[in-house]
Amino acid sequence: MDTYGLFNLVVFSICVLGSETLGRARVTLPVIVHLRRDRDHYGRHLPGGRTLPSRDITLRRFFFLQGQLILLKEGDPKHILDAFCDTIFPLEAPAVIYINNPHYHNVNPAATHYFQSLTQYLGLPVITWNPEYLVTSQTHSKTRNLLISPTIHHQVKAMLSMLGRYNWTDITVVTTNETGHDDFISAVKDLTRVPKSADPYDDINNPKPRFRILETLILRNVGHEATLCQQMQSLIAADSRIMLLYSRRSQTYAIMECARKLQITGSEYVWILSMDSVPKNTKTWVTPTRLPYGLFGVWYDYGKRAMTEAIDTGVEIWTNALKMLTKDAGSSINFQTPKFTCSSNNTGFWTEGANMYEKLRSVSFTSKWGQEIDFNDAGQLMHPKLKIINIQRNGLKGGKNWTVVGHWTREGLSMRRITWPGEALGPPRGKPKRRFLRIATLRENPYVIYKEMPHGGKCGPHTVACEIYPRDKETFKRLSNETETMCCTGLSIDLLFELSAELEFDYELFEVYDGQWGAEVNKEWNGLVRVLLDKKADMVITSLKINPERSTAVDFSVPFLKTGITIIVSIRDGAISPTALLEPYDYPSWCFILLFSVHATGASIFIFEWLSPYGLDRGSALSKDHKFSLFRSLWLIWAMLFSAAVTTDTPRGISSRFLGNMWALFALVFLASYTANLAAFMITKKEYYDLSGIQDWRLQNPKAMKPPFKFGTIPNGSTETNIKSNDPEMYQYMRRYNRPSVAEGIKAVTRQQLHAFIYDATVLEYLAGQDEKCSLITVGKWGAMTGYGVAFPRGSEWIDKVNGVILRLTQKGEMERLQKFWLSGACHNNKKKDPNSNGFGQGAKSSYLGIRNFTSAFIFLAGGIALGVILVVLEHLYFRFGRNKLKEWDKRGCCALVSLSMGRSLTFKQYVTKAIDAHKRHRCTDRTCQAQFWEVQHELDAALGKVDKLQTLISHLKQQTEDRCVWRFESEDTRNRSPAKTNTPLPENAEEIHVEGASEQKPRRRQDEADTKGSDVTQVEKVRDELMKLLQDECERESVI
Repeated sequence: MDTYGLFNLVVFSICVLGSETLGRARVTLPVIVHLRRDRDHYGRHLPGGRTLPSRDITLRRFFFLQGQLILLKEGDPKHILDAFCDTIFPLEAPAVIYINNPHYHNVNPAATHYFQSLTQYLGLPVITWNPEYLVTSQTHSKTRNLLISPTIHHQVKAMLSMLGRYNWTDITVVTTNETGHDDFISAVKDLTRVPKSADPYDDINNPKPRFRILETLILRNVGHEATLCQQMQSLIAADSRIMLLYSRRSQTYAIMECARKLQITGSEYVWILSMDSVPKNTKTWVTPTRLPYGLFGVWYDYGKRAMTEAIDTGVEIWTNALKMLTKDAGSSINFQTPKFTCSSNNTGFWTEGANMYEKLRSVSFTSKWGQEIDFNDAGQLMHPKLKIINIQRNGLKGGKNWTVVGHWTREGLSMRRITWPGEALGPPRGKPKRRFLRIATLRENPYVIYKEMPHGGKCGPHTVACEIYPRDKETFKRLSNETETMCCTGLSIDLLFELSAELEFDYELFEVYDGQWGAEVNKEWNGLVRVLLDKKADMVITSLKINPERSTAVDFSVPFLKTGITIIVSIRDGAISPTALLEPYDYPSWCFILLFSVHATGASIFIFEWLSPYGLDRGSALSKDHKFSLFRSLWLIWAMLFSAAVTTDTPRGISSRFLGNMWALFALVFLASYTANLAAFMITKKEYYDLSGIQDWRLQNPKAMKPPFKFGTIPNGSTETNIKSNDPEMYQYMRRYNRPSVAEGIKAVTRQQLHAFIYDATVLEYLAGQDEKCSLITVGKWGAMTGYGVAFPRGSEWIDKVNGVILRLTQKGEMERLQKFWLSGACHNNKKKDPNSNGFGQGAKSSYLGIRNFTSAFIFLAGGIALGVILVVLEHLYFRFGRNKLKEWDKRGCCALVSLSMGRSLTFKQYVTKAIDAHKRHRCTDRTCQAQFWEVQHELDAALGKVDKLQTLISHLKQQTEDRCVWRFESEDTRNRSPAKTNTPLPENAEEIHVEGASEQKPRRRQDEADTKGSDVTQVEKVRDELMKLLQDECERESVI
């Protein structure tokens, strides 16, 4: 090759090599490590080093990658700030890898906090391997940190996985006041907290364990052995079996030594140490010569290999994020780096760092070391690898040694070849051994309910066997000294089941000997309090009220249910009102509607119709087609008012029709409001003594009522004790009315032997709700508020345990559920108290409507029938006596305007029609009657024929009279064309009438008119007399028949 060819080859090589760097962004990844040595070892794992060069073609196209190792020999803030100002800021690094290994190199914890605060202020993404990083929950953090090391949060999750595997649910947290103990406690509480919305049946086949923290113990002054052991005495009091320890490794020996002296390291006790608590050196754990066999610990690698793996993993995360940037950018990329400087005050927050942080957090891959890289929203590694170590016997060399017995990974926890505490053959129960308690009780529905033992000799579900003394039902006195086995159930028994399951104890339930609740009589306690004082019972479970007197003798738990003193009275059926149908309106309203409005409107419609030219037109428009009168107007009004489906006559006048429509609107409003309120007044009324409470005047001054107000309670109970101490006069009065038991008191109230019974509020509410006839009701405000509690002898070890269970049940809503289940009743929803009642109150009770509810309707119906009978009698009296006199008075037919039927009854035609109807209805039974009936009927037919002829005659006479009153002019031609005489056919026995022309003389016309009129009148009177005579004979004959 000549010189020219060699020159071209050199130029081409320079161009090709130079093109690889031209146009590429130089990106440097600083790696900050708290170390004093081994710089070359860790430098080989940076970008551009020998062991991990960046050979990816895509990255080499856009970036020129290199790394910068920064060793912090000192962890003070000055050295950290110098590293940023001298190295990181000039490199314009878009991210930083921060390695802090407190197990390998002792660093002040404040250094980590300062570095975290500084990067958060700058907005610089950080990939960190730092077990002391303060993140203990899965909540989103504002910092831009990716955590690739296990944290306290991960350690607690691994511990709980182990506890759940062996069903160790009751735990105690033991810590010292070292840095990070608050994070450890918070992590345990967060991961064991059960959300309120959690469904216990989410996964029935694989239920999640429900952990319970018995106690959280923070040990102080660990260097003083006596003080330390005294503080750990509380672990014995809490009866703890599973302990989670977080302390410094140097403090673990002192803590475990005190635990050995207190005998809480045996086969029943499990201790699990955090990573910080395990004794170790700069490389690995140390031989646990002074620690007991079976101790567990959480472990992860932290030596030189682990730190090398952390740097490699951080570099992989960084390069994968850059690859994602190049894929999103396409052919060109605009990569921005932060412009920080320490020489001016303009160093601010890097907003573009959010994009870089999201790319870093979204990477997902498996590192070459086998670690799955996947981050949650808070930037934590989701599945770090942890180990479970266990102190076991070294079979070859003897002595003790830590052994890896489990691994906690993404797939969960795997365990094998475990040495259990005390070198036992199997895992401990994690709970104390079941103990046996004697528990006293006393019957009180619904808290403790006695039931007969089934034939099989075994109580059913939710019941427990109990020893009961036979007692007289009325006096409640004991009939025998021997007990009989029965089954007990109720709210307090359900609570006992919960206590037994939670606290792991068996029990014997028995009834107190004297059947008393516990009161101090002659300075001696009786009943339930007595058995606790005599140590015959370990606790008392029933509806025992907490009061100051009992609290001086025994100890009580926290109240599991609130109660007080209330009063129960009986409900009596009130008198059924006979005027219930009228009660929707008051009497003035009824008078105004039914008397004034109806009659005024009816009269107005008739008057408008009488005056209207389209109606009656003041009597000139009377016809057979339009019949209207005052009574028919009132009938129309009544029919419209009650929407009756009857036949009515309607007016024709516009004004009367308009008024009728207005009345229809009024009737609609009236009926709607009436029917809407009628149901409320038809409901059966109930009466009871509506006492205001224990301070009601009838209780304070019972003799003010006649007869005196009688009330009582049961003797030797909390209610009587409260009244005795607060109101001695009431106590002295009511003693004579006390009943031996609550059941007897309820019977006395139901039978009206007592007006009221005073007792525990919840018990009386239950009895009122369970009453078969719903005839009981509680009245007044609750007084002397207190609660039911579990009673113990003084200084009992069970008080705190029972309190914890009751509080947890209350928090979960279990006590509220039990209260709703046991204290509800069928009568509660049907009773409503009248808030405005005073004294002898009234209440409403929804029930079926019976005959009693319609008493008023039946009364009104019977009254209508009686009124109808009276009207029939008056009608007959009118036709027999009053009609003749009214006929003489009514000369002009005015009665027909008031009533058409009355007007017809006063006319001649009415008599004829009535006689005809009577004959039509009459039926003869012999031939003589039939002959007489045919004769009379023939005569009536002849009379009717004569009447028709007379009507025709009268109409012709009227027409002729009108023709004579008109003057007409006739010409000669008209007269010649007209006939000389007009022949008009007349009825039989009537004369022919000649109509004269207008040209005849007046004297002759007047004479003819007078003769004609006289003849017509004579004939009409003659026929009328004959008809009257025939009608009279027929009426007499009818009466005879």
